[in-house]
Amino acid sequence: MHKFLLINCNPSLVEAFKHAGCVVEYNYAQEQVLDLPAVLEGMQFVPDLIFQQEFLGKRILLGGLNELDCIKIFWSVDTHMNMHWHGYYADLFDCVLTTQKKFVPKLQKVCGAAVKWMPWMGSPSIDAADGRRIIPHTGRKNDLTFVGRVTSQRRSRIWFVDFLKSQYDLNLADGLSTAQMMEVYRNTRIVPNEALFGEVNFRLFEAASCGCAVVTPDIGEELGELFEVGREIEVYHDVLELKDILDRMVNDPSRSGALGLAAYERVLKDHSAQSRAESILRIAADTCKRKVTEQRTEFLLCLIEFSLGETGDPGVDWESLLNRLLRLERSDQRDAALLRIFTRSELTDPFMAMIRPFLDKSMVSSDCYFNMTASLCAAKLKLWDVAKHFWYAYRSGDSPESIARPENEVHLLVLWGDALQKCGLGIRSGVAFDEIRGIPSCASDCYFAALYRDPSDKEIYRRLDGLFRGVMGAEPSRLGFLSHLSLHDPDDWRISAEVGINNLKVFRIHEGLTELDNARAAAVRSGQERFYKRKIKMELPLYFKLLNS
Repeated sequence: MHKFLLINCNPSLVEAFKHAGCVVEYNYAQEQVLDLPAVLEGMQFVPDLIFQQEFLGKRILLGGLNELDCIKIFWSVDTHMNMHWHGYYADLFDCVLTTQKKFVPKLQKVCGAAVKWMPWMGSPSIDAADGRRIIPHTGRKNDLTFVGRVTSQRRSRIWFVDFLKSQYDLNLADGLSTAQMMEVYRNTRIVPNEALFGEVNFRLFEAASCGCAVVTPDIGEELGELFEVGREIEVYHDVLELKDILDRMVNDPSRSGALGLAAYERVLKDHSAQSRAESILRIAADTCKRKVTEQRTEFLLCLIEFSLGETGDPGVDWESLLNRLLRLERSDQRDAALLRIFTRSELTDPFMAMIRPFLDKSMVSSDCYFNMTASLCAAKLKLWDVAKHFWYAYRSGDSPESIARPENEVHLLVLWGDALQKCGLGIRSGVAFDEIRGIPSCASDCYFAALYRDPSDKEIYRRLDGLFRGVMGAEPSRLGFLSHLSLHDPDDWRISAEVGINNLKVFRIHEGLTELDNARAAAVRSGQERFYKRKIKMELPLYFKLLNS
């Protein structure tokens, strides 16, 4: 296997495949759908491997994959943002790689392709051929640098930057070219990192490639497999730990320099484009071809386009998609997509025609997502009896006394949220839900829609808090839920403690410490200080140490 067609690959990876002795053709596609057989015919090229790297600037779909007799691999780079359609797209390939290890089992559940972890890689600027050497930390002009977009949609990042600016001489940069960014990093000692959804991000590899001391969120075991914590990178759980690390490092160039050099050497050893190319070659050699039929291919492409359209892609031709879906064999997924299209266009007659067999019980479905879709679409079309029918149909196998009776739309939304959560459809990361016009697709959507309709319902806040508890990147949302609950129950020290802990996780140091003081006072008043201390010791070990020093 040595003839490769590379699509939208990082230039350094293209060169690494060439260096490995592969015959390489490459295509930097701009079309939304690339007719791959036509491209290959024009090239007069018959590849052994087609390798597509996700292009973050624009979604590129490959058409005609099922017509090609070779190994096909897709590298999902932003899986944490695009899982809602990558699961369908991955099923067109023989193998899918993801930069996020935690998404390996999630992809395995929704597609038939082999799934492997393939982390991102270091920058080409580390290549010794450029003649540049790592600048010693004593000669770098910036103590701390953060390169990244700061917008109102990223509240945690705003608080992260505000904290750094209030405590240190922060160099904040945005809108840089790759070359400019790498030059800034080359002249920076310390790079505090922040991750929107608890992902291993580009910034970690980019800064380490330039010999910076990276201080990054502790996202779990996969980080320790990439870099050795304490020797190559430092990690933090909350703003107190971040401050403790930065305070010890900011005035000690020898400490930051040793960390940065070790990280740089690890990138050279394990995270270069060459090492990634070698890993991909090994995976390709072990990958078996899959047969994806023309009908299955069209089904997956329709679901991809529907998912992209429903989450805001303005380029979707809804009329064309509707006709394509109607030509497919029926299935719960196809029918759910059609019902959602009918509802968004307020097409009540075709909606009723499609669900009639379910109403007269000549057809049944046990699928939670389908029944939820039919029920909540009916509610949106003001067909209340139909909405209730699909709830009862879904619960028909349970004992009658255990089945809740929907009282109104808010109650129905909460019931479906509970059902979806039990089925593992809790949250769709990277997807913003419109509580007014949107049709829920997961538990959090249901709860948010219910909360919009009844913002005084404390039980919905509790459900949302429980759903988002422990989800990295969800701390700003949890802070809102918990703050509301604490207003209604100011003497509950547990809620106050959670508010304080979450404030510290989103870099609001003053607010967090103040709330923790309030929680401790409430715990003392209720005679439960020992339980407060036990919780703090487990969740905020550094704060607990300071508290008892």
